[in-house]
Amino acid sequence: MDINSYIYEAIFDETPKFKVFYELIWEQFKEDGFVIVDEDGFETDAVFKAVAMQNLVGEFGYRLYDEVNETGLEDVIEYLGNIGMGEEEVFAYCESKPEIKTVENDYELTVKNALDYVTQEVADKMLEDFSADDIFDYLFTATYDFEQDFTFEFEDADEFQAFVDANTEKLDEYKEEYPAVMRWVEGGMVC
Repeated sequence: MDINSYIYEAIFDETPKFKVFYELIWEQFKEDGFVIVDEDGFETDAVFKAVAMQNLVGEFGYRLYDEVNETGLEDVIEYLGNIGMGEEEVFAYCESKPEIKTVENDYELTVKNALDYVTQEVADKMLEDFSADDIFDYLFTATYDFEQDFTFEFEDADEFQAFVDANTEKLDEYKEEYPAVMRWVEGGMVC
């Protein structure tokens, strides 16, 4: 199975509005070797990291727009099942990372613990690769409904980045309008 294609089609396409943001971050993660999609054995890790990105977008939406933030627990279990990863493989993945608390005979709690850990790992990596200002700008641009200003859909990550670069002053105004959200980004995006 081509795990990269699966992630784009099943996970990132689930919410087309955020797809370009996911692409921008995911491609950077692949370039850095943080996510590996072209070697057997890394499918579980890739799925956790993709769902973790969704969690961070959801948490941003919760903090900025007071939207419900789904944890992604059911999603990650479904996606893992779709690629043929059962409880045994997921427990093995979790046990390979000493930071993840595995709970014998409690698959869902173990998956939740793994997703929590991986979400923080992804947040840390985002802050390593991008400045807090850039992350806020990317998340805001991906989640904000610009209809009151104009209707805009991004074709690709380059167009998305060009939009962000061309609107830094306006995005800086939003940072001032939402200081608690900016502090959340700067503080490590802890969910």
